[in-house]
Amino acid sequence: MKNRYDKIPDHKVIKSAMQQELTDKQIEYVESTIKRAALQNDDKACVDLISFNPNQKRKLEQVLKIKGYKFVEIPIQSILINL
Repeated sequence: MKNRYDKIPDHKVIKSAMQQELTDKQIEYVESTIKRAALQNDDKACVDLISFNPNQKRKLEQVLKIKGYKFVEIPIQSILINL
């Protein structure tokens, strides 16, 4: 019976997702997407933002600007980063 209740996420996880901070998993995803595009000699990396809430999207944009990346938001669900 305990396994059934394990499916309910912990409050800490939900609270973190609601905040502006990016999760470790999201940071790893963006990092690997940029590295993969660079290794393939692409001049752009497309990051899918479907798992990001609006605050996390803003935080990601702030971080990318600080790191010197130029990007454009494609409709609502992704961002195209110029490498």
